[in-house]
Amino acid sequence: LVFAVLSVKGQAHPFKAGESLRYGIYYYLMGVWVGAGEVTFSVHDDAFLGKDCFRFKGYGTTYSRYDWFFQVRDTYESYASRNDLHPFRFKRDVSEGGFYFYADNIYNYRDSVIYSVLKVKENPIQLDTFDILPNSFDVLSLVYAARDIDFAHKEIGEKIPIRMVIDQEIFDLYIRFLGTETYDHDDLGEVECYVFAPLLVEGTIFKAGERMKVWVTKDRNLIPIYIESQIRVGSIRSELKEYHGLKFPFGT
Repeated sequence: LVFAVLSVKGQAHPFKAGESLRYGIYYYLMGVWVGAGEVTFSVHDDAFLGKDCFRFKGYGTTYSRYDWFFQVRDTYESYASRNDLHPFRFKRDVSEGGFYFYADNIYNYRDSVIYSVLKVKENPIQLDTFDILPNSFDVLSLVYAARDIDFAHKEIGEKIPIRMVIDQEIFDLYIRFLGTETYDHDDLGEVECYVFAPLLVEGTIFKAGERMKVWVTKDRNLIPIYIESQIRVGSIRSELKEYHGLKFPFGT
């Protein structure tokens, strides 16, 4: 598995600096779907320790009117190689339903270690180091690395191994390719998509297992356009609402 996990090669990624994607988040509450919040992902040019890199940013928030139920204010940032998207640094600032923590991982590939800082609620700061395994991604760089997968040459049911670093642990997971499907978007109309199910890690919101399905556009951009998932309490959906700065015209 060490040599079989997802490996990104070359710089012909389906995204570029300046891309921004905004999603609406819908929660199944009392028998109806309600708009509960939004998530934005963006790509930036940056540098880390003198190395040119991508800086990926993700920000998720619930709308204030639903904060009484489960407030979310999450910020993710990943500084990653322009070539293979392997991370140089990953920062995670999470506030979910009264639970708060901050994590900052620095990747030292020369010594094959990750330096980790973790602060959970009022607990003392934890400093740690752990080994880097080949082809490891943080949760945000993995989102973009998954867009480099050549789904056109995958068999239905095929598992694509992935390796993710999160919460000072490394998990060997996979993405299961489910085939192609037409998604009927409210604003964009019928969109041809690849569909896959990632194996999830148990967390504060998500349950472990293949409980999420992702639809990505079957074009050169490979944008996630719709996601649905079971969570610890109920279900959520996420749909693309706005895009800017695509590398290629939408649908081509």
